[in-house]
Amino acid sequence: MSYLPPPVDPYQTPQYTQPFYPPPPPPPNHSRTVAITLLSVAIALVVLIGGGTVLYLIGENEQDARDRITVSEPTTLNGHDKIEAKELESLTTDLEKELEGYPGAANAFGAVYGSLEDKKMIAALAAEVDIDDPQRMLDTVFQSFSGESQLTGVSPASTGSLGGVAQCGDTVVGKEDVAICGWADEGSVGMFLYFYETTVDVKGDFPDMRAEIETKS
Repeated sequence: MSYLPPPVDPYQTPQYTQPFYPPPPPPPNHSRTVAITLLSVAIALVVLIGGGTVLYLIGENEQDARDRITVSEPTTLNGHDKIEAKELESLTTDLEKELEGYPGAANAFGAVYGSLEDKKMIAALAAEVDIDDPQRMLDTVFQSFSGESQLTGVSPASTGSLGGVAQCGDTVVGKEDVAICGWADEGSVGMFLYFYETTVDVKGDFPDMRAEIETKS
């Protein structure tokens, strides 16, 4: 007995199987790419300036003054988490190497806090180091920035309870505003780069942020 297929209804719509196509890759995150580019340019500028302008200002203070000052890398800064991204590893390593190159430097670190996507980034760098003339050192660093990146509006900033000297200024990296605040005292030096902000936005937060990094006993 032979098998006959069932009759085909000529008016029935044929059934087709929908082919499977994998989803397209997500589009590149433009804001993240721009943020990393900004960080790269700014950090390269810091390394360039630090290399030749401040080494001759490092001195030898009394040991007891140095022992009272401690610099440590915070896990958060002003409420912002540290950005852990592979793209930043080489940049923060360059910052640390630059600071570690200062004669007698200790506990040097470079880190970035905030978010690469949300236009909120703060680069921080600091180290314990003996400085004979904090004001002269800070002036030299800021003058060097002015020569390289047109740093404007440099003015003194509050040192809070930590003393020493501090100042802030504004620059532009690419087309984005960057505020720069730094400090120096007899046993430490440090700097913040606030991306997408001006000194008007950040000056009030600076003393407390410094206090998250530097302590005196």
